[in-house]
Amino acid sequence: MIFYSSLKMKLEPECVGCIFNQILNALKLLRSNISRDEIIFAQKKLMNFLLNLDVYANISPILGKVAYNIISEVLDEKDPYKILKKEFNRLALDYYEEVKEIIKSAEDPLFQAILVSAIGNTIDFASQHKIDLISDINSLTKEDLVINDYSTFKKSLSNAKFLLIIGDNAGEIVFDKLLVITLKMICPNLVIIYSVRESPIINDATMEDAIYIGLTDLVQVVETSATPGVDIDSSSEEFKKYFFHKRTVVLSKGQGNFESLYDAEIPNNEVYYLLKVKCNLMERIFEAKIGDLIFKKKT
Repeated sequence: MIFYSSLKMKLEPECVGCIFNQILNALKLLRSNISRDEIIFAQKKLMNFLLNLDVYANISPILGKVAYNIISEVLDEKDPYKILKKEFNRLALDYYEEVKEIIKSAEDPLFQAILVSAIGNTIDFASQHKIDLISDINSLTKEDLVINDYSTFKKSLSNAKFLLIIGDNAGEIVFDKLLVITLKMICPNLVIIYSVRESPIINDATMEDAIYIGLTDLVQVVETSATPGVDIDSSSEEFKKYFFHKRTVVLSKGQGNFESLYDAEIPNNEVYYLLKVKCNLMERIFEAKIGDLIFKKKT
């Protein structure tokens, strides 16, 4: 029998203002002529939700889903980020061969691929971090990982049967593909599973993105929940099979996935977080600065 505590992060003080700004920035990004009244309507809907929320409950990633639904309603679009997701997939693919050579020629290709995958996490329309992919990739050093559990990760892989990568954003998924290719070369006996969202949610990668960039030609791709983060209870049985396997190592990409797994009690497997610090809450949790890269084993 599997025992799993589906706890999620509580609402933190830093999150309240941030979620309002995310709605404001998203509406302006997705519709340049958005009216004042439409923005106020969206923010008022969020206010009403928060006023009726048990602030002591564990709500991530549900709050992100609520904000996305409000944005989708105001814009009358089921997948309001669809055009931007395609744009960033294309942008990342434009640099695919160049970045592939950078990884291939590195002294430690796996470590370089992990750095590239982490830098790919800058592709996040909900973040205020400036997107400058190629400049970031060309300037990567080991010191950019302010928390670095790489050596522990390699030991975990040596004893694992499965590596489950929990994907995050469109565009970023292209750099994850390069990580998958590198892992398959270095760990040929490791079975790699990649997960995407069940349906459109913000700019998170879905099966459509995985097919578009050719990831489904390399590894098995499974679906998680339709939330900006992992809601285990509503994820597919296929995802749960690998997530709970006693010889699975989990690599969780991005902040939303981190928030949804942070307080969870997960038996039998090892979880690693790979993300870029993008907000004050993550600064506090990791004792890091905005822009820092984190590769940390869950403890």
